[in-house]
Amino acid sequence: MDELTSAVMETGLHLFKQEWGQRPRLYALTRRRTLNSVEREDLPPPVRDVAQGALVPIEQDPLPPGEPAEVLARIHWPEEVEGCALVTDLLVLPPTAKKEAPDEATAAEQSAAGHRGGREARLTVGVLRDGQYASCLQLLGEEGFLVGDALADDVVAALLGTF
Repeated sequence: MDELTSAVMETGLHLFKQEWGQRPRLYALTRRRTLNSVEREDLPPPVRDVAQGALVPIEQDPLPPGEPAEVLARIHWPEEVEGCALVTDLLVLPPTAKKEAPDEATAAEQSAAGHRGGREARLTVGVLRDGQYASCLQLLGEEGFLVGDALADDVVAALLGTF
């Protein structure tokens, strides 16, 4: 498994036992060595013993309300940040639901929320400055992750736009 996928899964695991239905959360991805100026005891326990070259997810302030793509369009990272990851809770619908969905966004959201075949899921998407990306999906009530690189192309594009 490559380092970005590992960082994305670590970020998803960080929220594993936390309440579902929260606002999207944003993480900076930086190398452990960039944190050397921080006293070791001030680092969170999982970060203290990470290898110097490893990618470390650092949770940012909560995203302000609004459409995530629009909110992300206003974010720009400093050079020390090599990548970022977004964790968002969503509803996964069966493939047949797309055919039934209204075209208008608000009506489509209402239709999705009321769909009997929907399952709550947590999507984590991470990107690096060089264009690499990875994502994983966790369904509510299941411990494993579905790992893939084509789970959320729109989120990938929005995150890459922050660099």
